[in-house]
Amino acid sequence: MGQPIHIVIPFKNQGAKSRLASVLSPLARQLLSFAMIKDVLDAVLGQGPATVLSRPGLDVVDIGYDVEIQESKLDLNDAINSLISCIARQGWYLDMLICMADLALLTEKDVMGILNCEGDVVLCPGRGGGTNMILIRSPKFRTCYHGLSFPKHLAFARQTGLEVSVYESFRAGCDIDEPEDLAEVLLHGQGRSKKVLEEMGFALSENGRAGLCRLNNP
Repeated sequence: MGQPIHIVIPFKNQGAKSRLASVLSPLARQLLSFAMIKDVLDAVLGQGPATVLSRPGLDVVDIGYDVEIQESKLDLNDAINSLISCIARQGWYLDMLICMADLALLTEKDVMGILNCEGDVVLCPGRGGGTNMILIRSPKFRTCYHGLSFPKHLAFARQTGLEVSVYESFRAGCDIDEPEDLAEVLLHGQGRSKKVLEEMGFALSENGRAGLCRLNNP
Protein backbone atom coordinates (compact mmCIF):
# COMPACT_ATOMS: atom_id res chain seq x y z
CA MET A 1 0.00 0.00 0.00
CA GLY A 2 1.41 3.39 -0.98
CA GLN A 3 1.05 6.83 0.51
CA PRO A 4 -2.42 7.56 1.94
CA ILE A 5 -4.70 9.52 -0.40
CA HIS A 6 -7.19 12.21 0.55
CA ILE A 7 -9.69 12.74 -2.26
CA VAL A 8 -11.26 16.18 -2.67
CA ILE A 9 -14.23 16.67 -5.01
CA PRO A 10 -15.42 20.25 -5.58
CA PHE A 11 -19.17 20.20 -6.21
CA LYS A 12 -21.53 23.00 -7.16
CA ASN A 13 -24.72 21.98 -5.41
CA GLN A 14 -26.82 24.92 -6.61
CA GLY A 15 -27.18 26.35 -10.09
CA ALA A 16 -24.84 23.79 -11.63
CA LYS A 17 -24.18 23.25 -15.32
CA SER A 18 -25.71 26.47 -16.65
CA ARG A 19 -24.18 25.83 -20.08
CA LEU A 20 -26.59 22.90 -20.45
CA ALA A 21 -29.60 25.19 -20.02
CA SER A 22 -30.51 24.97 -23.71
CA VAL A 23 -31.29 21.25 -23.38
CA LEU A 24 -31.89 20.66 -19.66
CA SER A 25 -34.18 22.34 -17.15
CA PRO A 26 -32.76 23.44 -13.77
CA LEU A 27 -34.17 20.29 -12.15
CA ALA A 28 -32.72 18.06 -14.88
CA ARG A 29 -29.32 19.73 -14.52
CA GLN A 30 -29.45 19.10 -10.78
CA LEU A 31 -30.34 15.44 -11.30
CA LEU A 32 -27.49 15.01 -13.78
CA SER A 33 -25.03 16.78 -11.46
CA PHE A 34 -25.82 14.40 -8.61
CA ALA A 35 -25.62 11.40 -10.94
CA MET A 36 -22.19 12.51 -12.15
CA ILE A 37 -20.71 13.02 -8.69
CA LYS A 38 -21.95 9.57 -7.70
CA ASP A 39 -20.21 8.11 -10.77
CA VAL A 40 -17.03 9.93 -9.72
CA LEU A 41 -17.33 8.62 -6.17
CA ASP A 42 -17.76 5.08 -7.51
CA ALA A 43 -14.42 5.50 -9.28
CA VAL A 44 -12.41 7.09 -6.46
CA LEU A 45 -13.66 5.80 -3.13
CA GLY A 46 -11.61 2.61 -3.18
CA GLN A 47 -8.46 4.71 -2.86
CA GLY A 48 -9.17 6.61 0.35
CA PRO A 49 -11.52 8.93 2.25
CA ALA A 50 -13.24 11.65 0.28
CA THR A 51 -14.25 15.22 1.05
CA VAL A 52 -16.92 16.90 -1.04
CA LEU A 53 -16.25 20.62 -1.10
CA SER A 54 -19.40 22.64 -1.67
CA ARG A 55 -21.29 25.81 -0.92
CA PRO A 56 -23.49 25.67 2.21
CA GLY A 57 -26.67 23.63 1.91
CA LEU A 58 -25.41 20.22 0.81
CA ASP A 59 -26.30 17.26 3.05
CA VAL A 60 -24.54 13.91 3.02
CA VAL A 61 -27.98 12.34 2.45
CA ASP A 62 -28.10 14.12 -0.92
CA ILE A 63 -24.85 12.41 -1.94
CA GLY A 64 -25.78 9.01 -0.57
CA TYR A 65 -22.19 8.04 0.25
CA ASP A 66 -20.10 7.98 3.41
CA VAL A 67 -18.13 11.13 2.65
CA GLU A 68 -17.21 14.28 4.51
CA ILE A 69 -19.07 17.40 3.42
CA GLN A 70 -16.98 20.53 3.83
CA GLU A 71 -18.96 23.71 3.26
CA SER A 72 -17.23 26.89 2.16
CA LYS A 73 -18.31 30.30 0.93
CA LEU A 74 -14.88 30.88 -0.55
CA ASP A 75 -13.93 30.89 -4.22
CA LEU A 76 -12.93 27.45 -5.53
CA ASN A 77 -9.19 28.20 -5.48
CA ASP A 78 -9.31 29.84 -2.06
CA ALA A 79 -11.27 26.91 -0.62
CA ILE A 80 -8.90 24.25 -1.98
CA ASN A 81 -5.74 26.18 -1.20
CA SER A 82 -6.98 26.80 2.33
CA LEU A 83 -7.40 23.04 2.70
CA ILE A 84 -3.86 22.46 1.39
CA SER A 85 -2.49 25.03 3.84
CA CYS A 86 -4.38 23.44 6.72
CA ILE A 87 -2.95 20.00 5.96
CA ALA A 88 0.52 21.50 5.54
CA ARG A 89 0.33 23.14 8.98
CA GLN A 90 -0.53 19.77 10.51
CA GLY A 91 2.46 18.16 8.85
CA TRP A 92 2.14 16.91 5.27
CA TYR A 93 1.53 13.20 5.60
CA LEU A 94 -0.73 12.29 2.70
CA ASP A 95 -1.27 12.84 -1.00
CA MET A 96 -4.27 14.80 -2.19
CA LEU A 97 -6.24 13.95 -5.32
CA ILE A 98 -8.53 16.73 -6.53
CA CYS A 99 -11.13 15.37 -8.89
CA MET A 100 -13.83 17.40 -10.64
CA ALA A 101 -17.40 16.26 -10.02
CA ASP A 102 -18.52 16.21 -13.67
CA LEU A 103 -16.29 13.40 -14.93
CA ALA A 104 -19.18 11.11 -15.84
CA LEU A 105 -16.94 8.67 -17.73
CA LEU A 106 -14.33 8.26 -15.00
CA THR A 107 -13.39 4.72 -13.98
CA GLU A 108 -11.24 3.21 -11.24
CA LYS A 109 -8.66 2.42 -13.93
CA ASP A 110 -8.28 6.15 -14.66
CA VAL A 111 -7.84 6.90 -10.96
CA MET A 112 -5.19 4.20 -10.61
CA GLY A 113 -3.51 5.61 -13.70
CA ILE A 114 -2.92 9.05 -12.21
CA LEU A 115 -1.96 7.59 -8.82
CA ASN A 116 0.75 5.51 -10.48
CA CYS A 117 2.36 8.55 -12.10
CA GLU A 118 5.55 10.01 -10.64
CA GLY A 119 6.04 13.61 -9.62
CA ASP A 120 5.34 16.14 -6.89
CA VAL A 121 2.31 17.15 -8.94
CA VAL A 122 0.45 15.17 -11.59
CA LEU A 123 -1.99 17.04 -13.83
CA CYS A 124 -4.80 15.49 -15.86
CA PRO A 125 -5.90 17.97 -18.54
CA GLY A 126 -9.48 18.32 -19.66
CA ARG A 127 -10.67 19.26 -23.11
CA GLY A 128 -10.43 22.98 -23.78
CA GLY A 129 -7.55 23.68 -21.42
CA GLY A 130 -9.04 22.90 -18.02
CA THR A 131 -7.65 20.59 -15.34
CA ASN A 132 -9.87 17.65 -14.44
CA MET A 133 -7.69 15.92 -11.83
CA ILE A 134 -4.64 16.99 -9.85
CA LEU A 135 -2.54 14.68 -7.69
CA ILE A 136 -0.64 16.79 -5.15
CA ARG A 137 2.31 15.36 -3.25
CA SER A 138 3.80 18.65 -2.06
CA PRO A 139 2.33 21.34 0.24
CA LYS A 140 4.00 23.98 -1.95
CA PHE A 141 1.46 23.55 -4.75
CA ARG A 142 -1.54 25.84 -5.12
CA THR A 143 -4.43 25.59 -7.54
CA CYS A 144 -5.33 28.24 -10.09
CA TYR A 145 -8.61 27.06 -11.63
CA HIS A 146 -10.83 29.07 -13.99
CA GLY A 147 -10.08 29.71 -17.64
CA LEU A 148 -7.13 27.83 -19.15
CA SER A 149 -6.14 26.28 -15.85
CA PHE A 150 -3.99 23.45 -17.21
CA PRO A 151 -1.17 25.68 -18.54
CA LYS A 152 -1.46 27.81 -15.39
CA HIS A 153 -1.06 24.76 -13.14
CA LEU A 154 1.83 23.50 -15.26
CA ALA A 155 3.61 26.84 -15.10
CA PHE A 156 3.03 27.27 -11.35
CA ALA A 157 4.45 23.83 -10.56
CA ARG A 158 7.55 24.46 -12.64
CA GLN A 159 8.09 27.95 -11.23
CA THR A 160 7.81 26.54 -7.72
CA GLY A 161 10.50 23.99 -8.48
CA LEU A 162 8.19 21.00 -8.28
CA GLU A 163 8.53 17.90 -10.42
CA VAL A 164 5.39 17.80 -12.55
CA SER A 165 4.03 15.13 -14.88
CA VAL A 166 0.94 14.87 -17.03
CA TYR A 167 -1.57 12.04 -17.09
CA GLU A 168 -3.71 11.96 -20.22
CA SER A 169 -6.89 9.92 -20.43
CA PHE A 170 -9.90 10.15 -22.72
CA ARG A 171 -12.34 9.33 -19.93
CA ALA A 172 -10.74 11.51 -17.29
CA GLY A 173 -10.35 14.32 -19.80
CA CYS A 174 -14.04 14.31 -20.74
CA ASP A 175 -15.79 16.78 -18.42
CA ILE A 176 -19.47 17.38 -19.12
CA ASP A 177 -20.15 21.07 -19.75
CA GLU A 178 -21.75 21.58 -23.16
CA PRO A 179 -24.83 19.96 -24.78
CA GLU A 180 -22.64 18.03 -27.22
CA ASP A 181 -20.81 16.46 -24.27
CA LEU A 182 -23.97 14.55 -23.39
CA ALA A 183 -23.48 12.37 -26.48
CA GLU A 184 -20.17 11.20 -24.97
CA VAL A 185 -22.03 10.06 -21.84
CA LEU A 186 -24.49 8.07 -23.95
CA LEU A 187 -21.65 6.60 -26.03
CA HIS A 188 -19.16 5.76 -23.30
CA GLY A 189 -20.94 6.08 -19.97
CA GLN A 190 -21.23 3.06 -17.69
CA GLY A 191 -23.07 4.43 -14.68
CA ARG A 192 -25.79 6.64 -13.29
CA SER A 193 -25.20 9.61 -15.60
CA LYS A 194 -26.00 7.61 -18.71
CA LYS A 195 -29.06 6.10 -17.06
CA VAL A 196 -30.36 9.52 -15.99
CA LEU A 197 -30.02 10.89 -19.52
CA GLU A 198 -31.79 7.87 -20.99
CA GLU A 199 -34.60 8.29 -18.45
CA MET A 200 -34.91 11.91 -19.59
CA GLY A 201 -35.48 10.64 -23.12
CA PHE A 202 -32.09 11.36 -24.68
CA ALA A 203 -30.64 9.05 -27.30
CA LEU A 204 -27.88 9.05 -29.89
CA SER A 205 -28.51 10.28 -33.41
CA GLU A 206 -26.16 9.77 -36.34
CA ASN A 207 -25.48 12.43 -38.94
CA GLY A 208 -21.98 11.51 -40.02
CA ARG A 209 -20.95 11.46 -36.34
CA ALA A 210 -22.66 10.77 -33.05
CA GLY A 211 -25.06 13.46 -31.93
CA LEU A 212 -27.91 13.92 -29.52
CA CYS A 213 -31.66 13.68 -29.92
CA ARG A 214 -34.56 13.56 -27.54
CA LEU A 215 -37.17 10.85 -27.89
CA ASN A 216 -39.65 12.69 -25.69
CA ASN A 217 -39.95 16.08 -24.09
CA PRO A 218 -41.19 15.59 -20.53
